[in-house]
Amino acid sequence: MSKGRRTLGVLAAALAVVAVMLSGMPSATPADKALDDLLFDLQLVPLEGKTPPPFELERLGDGQKVTLASQKGQALFLYFWATW
Repeated sequence: MSKGRRTLGVLAAALAVVAVMLSGMPSATPADKALDDLLFDLQLVPLEGKTPPPFELERLGDGQKVTLASQKGQALFLYFWATW
């Protein structure tokens, strides 16, 4: 699988997680159950109500520091993965 297709797949999964989180409705249909199973298989599990530890990241584009605290009040999607 090419890097571009893998990136597109990760983006699609991320958008699916955001859609599920924003819906706020419990899963009721077989399609929702299938999506829940897929997200679980990808280990994309919302951590609603849990506070992550503070951390700081450097933007790839401009090198500026971004902290979790600076994003307070905004919806965030954090996805960490490794390729080894």
